[in-house]
Amino acid sequence: MHMLYDFYKILEIPRTAGLDDIKKAYRLKAKLVHPDVNNSPKANEVFAIVSEAYEILTDEKTRYLYDIKLDQIDTEKTHAERKKQYYGSSIKNDSYSNALHPNFQSDWSSLNNYVYKEKTDEDYYRQSPWLYNLFFVSGILIGFIIIIVMITGTIRNYWPFPFVLISISGFILVREGWKGIMGKNNFLSKVYKLIKK
Repeated sequence: MHMLYDFYKILEIPRTAGLDDIKKAYRLKAKLVHPDVNNSPKANEVFAIVSEAYEILTDEKTRYLYDIKLDQIDTEKTHAERKKQYYGSSIKNDSYSNALHPNFQSDWSSLNNYVYKEKTDEDYYRQSPWLYNLFFVSGILIGFIIIIVMITGTIRNYWPFPFVLISISGFILVREGWKGIMGKNNFLSKVYKLIKK
């Protein structure tokens, strides 16, 4: 372990967790952070830490030694907090904040937040441009169908006139679908830009 993390917090399990709980937690976490499914530049690093957590916590001997080390750090943290309360924040040579015991939780949090950052439209587009465009094209088609059906049905008196207002949702779908496609540097937007010239 080049850096000591709280593997229980990483896998989001209690320290009393059994082997089955550890395996289940690892599978859930690995599905989210595996580099094959997560395009974050830090995915490899986070997946390596999650895998290390699994390896250590599923081996009885290494888990026992790890728990001792974790308890030692918890004790040092408690002593450090007591010293700070007694002497104030100016205290030096605090064993918990010493470089030998890095603050594993804040370090993990910054890594974890980087990987779990909310995906933007650009991320989805880069991941699968065809699927991304298909989503908006299908929205445009559904919008046109709603518009045609509602206006045609109203003109032919299949339903009362107020039903024509439903076609507004069709116009919204067409508009949003068009904005979605034109907002990306794809084939359709290039053709549109050429026509506009």
